[in-house]
Amino acid sequence: MQINQVIEAYNQGAVDYDAIMKRYWHIEREPLIGSLQLKPGQTVLDAAVGTGLNLSAYPEGVHVLGVDLSQKMLDEARKKRVSADITFKISDMCNLDSPDNSFDAAASGFTLCVVDDPVRALEEILRVTKPGAFIAILDYCKSQDPEIQKWQELISDATSQLGFPTGKIKWDALMDYDELIYNSKLPIEVLVDDRTESPNPFLCGCQLLLKNSKA
Repeated sequence: MQINQVIEAYNQGAVDYDAIMKRYWHIEREPLIGSLQLKPGQTVLDAAVGTGLNLSAYPEGVHVLGVDLSQKMLDEARKKRVSADITFKISDMCNLDSPDNSFDAAASGFTLCVVDDPVRALEEILRVTKPGAFIAILDYCKSQDPEIQKWQELISDATSQLGFPTGKIKWDALMDYDELIYNSKLPIEVLVDDRTESPNPFLCGCQLLLKNSKA
């Protein structure tokens, strides 16, 4: 997926994004953010923050930097009611401009299945988070069932090129988290790997809690 095409799609779909997610992929974000065990004064990277579906789950006293490539998605995020201190910034997940070891934790919701290079994106998250930082991920992923994988292969061109709904949300229907977190040799410890399997190829997903194990 070309980055300009992704930005165009998400700018176009921004005003409808929350309604689309609620109808097809609604998942409460409190458990995801709660797994980070955040304390007042800590700083969190939300990458990519999108329309801010994670934001209401962040506790008061926490500082959140929400980055995204889509200005219109950030415009929707600014409308959310939040308790935490939130800063928004246009930034590429694969080339973050934050210094090394800037954040105590990070979260990502339905993001790594969208970026062109998820290994590079996770490398950047690891670079800007501190050693020992928790990283919480909620995402669509490739099924571990070969029968479901066949249907994901069938829809992958449409989800990445046309989008679903058309022109509004684009993602990689074959996003392989087994390859990303177990075979990429990145400095991570997998604390939680909770997969959602479904005969519906649109509904396979994962919730992960990783620990930054860099020296």
